[in-house]
Amino acid sequence: MKTTFSISAIALAFSLFTAINGECLSGRPNQLAELEATLKDAGLVGIKCRPGYIGLDCDVYDKALISKLSCYLRGKPGKHQGKVFMWQDDNNTGKWCDEKKYPPTVVAAAVAQARAAPAVAPAAERKACPLATDIQKCVNKCVDDAIN
Repeated sequence: MKTTFSISAIALAFSLFTAINGECLSGRPNQLAELEATLKDAGLVGIKCRPGYIGLDCDVYDKALISKLSCYLRGKPGKHQGKVFMWQDDNNTGKWCDEKKYPPTVVAAAVAQARAAPAVAPAAERKACPLATDIQKCVNKCVDDAIN
């Protein structure tokens, strides 16, 4: 009985803390990459994830960012499907989504922009640093010589 009460008290205290001070994007311990990708796609930068109650928690304190994240996650699989979710909206219903600030088209455009980050092509890398390419060729030749 005492154990159940203690666990319930801890969960209640954590819920009140996040309700007053912010919200958490949560996931299982093996979902760090998915949590970081969700934050990036939603346009939230500088948010760090830490070990939390369920697995990993990424604290978001700004109400505008909470709304933006809620709009981004709305309709996506949540906790019960094994995906990332907001602590007090584990089914990703868009509980804090402000449609006036973040209509679906704005959210979709932000996601497209985040995913379209330019990647450096290998040819561009070779032009930028020919010495590294020469060193790599030399290493490859030495390895080939050693094998033969």
